[in-house]
Amino acid sequence: MPSFNFISRLIDDPDPVIIMPFGGYANQTSLVTCARVLEDEGIQHHEDDSKLKNLWNSYKRFESDEIGGATVRVSWADKSVMLTTDEEGYVYLQTDHGLDLSATDAPSFLITFELLEKGRIIYQTNSSIYVTASSATFGVISDVDDTILQTGVTSTLKWRVLVNVLTKHSHQRLPLEGAGEFYERLHDGKTGMERNPFFYLSNSPWNIYDYLTSFLEKFEFPKGPLLLRDIDSKFLKKKGYETGHKYQSILTILKMYPDLPFILIGDAGEIDIDIYVSIAKLFPDRIKSICIRAVRKDSKTERVRQVMEEHPELDTVLISNPDEALVFAKERGYIDTV
Repeated sequence: MPSFNFISRLIDDPDPVIIMPFGGYANQTSLVTCARVLEDEGIQHHEDDSKLKNLWNSYKRFESDEIGGATVRVSWADKSVMLTTDEEGYVYLQTDHGLDLSATDAPSFLITFELLEKGRIIYQTNSSIYVTASSATFGVISDVDDTILQTGVTSTLKWRVLVNVLTKHSHQRLPLEGAGEFYERLHDGKTGMERNPFFYLSNSPWNIYDYLTSFLEKFEFPKGPLLLRDIDSKFLKKKGYETGHKYQSILTILKMYPDLPFILIGDAGEIDIDIYVSIAKLFPDRIKSICIRAVRKDSKTERVRQVMEEHPELDTVLISNPDEALVFAKERGYIDTV
């Protein structure tokens, strides 16, 4: 809709309209970011919330009232871009930023999202765009679900995913054993000062962006963009992984950083190995290693092992515990040996 009828909205629903920014990342010339315009559900969550309160907050996350056709201005430094939200309330931006990032080694810079109604700013918020450090020697693209956060994504009918997300505060969730130390060591690199960038991927919806970022911050994982996806009617349609969120997100990241090699980390429960192998075959000189974490020994883990054996030209490793992860990283010179 080209403009809002805020009077009727105030009558029908008192929730104000806001912009939810989802961060982003940049190279020396371009930036990638997205945000969503929706009604503010006023979610306030605390670590000691009851299961009922967490369930209510989860309901409000998924019962979002998005605003299509809204005008959003995205600004940074002396640049600005005008965008219009799609029918799901999203704006996506990939553009040249015109900044001289070589003059600073700051880990991020701020951009501003402004919601406009008839030329008037009615809501404003900031978001961080992550910048890769000049000292980085490689990047890490990591799955979230059952790779660093136990989600139950492989459980029958995904019931554990629903129970965990709907009834538990993000601070009550625990990372998989050793994941935090492993990632921090990769971030520091072999010299301890590399500041290697991290990109977190999940097939979870943008609706739980605040939930997952809170988890990453609570357990002090390396800072980096969290890339989720929109769930609409297309979500229910089966399609090949080449057109899926993870595959396309990795392609975008690799194209944004053409001179930076990457380590891909995932889990054995889903199709991470298929996605990663396909990417590595497309970019044989860009993918240093594929690391798959197996939280249990089952037929899916054996399938991953078989796929790895079918591709001896790729550096692949299957790990089941923190010690194996650190040994893998030390043997390949990704971290110091201390």
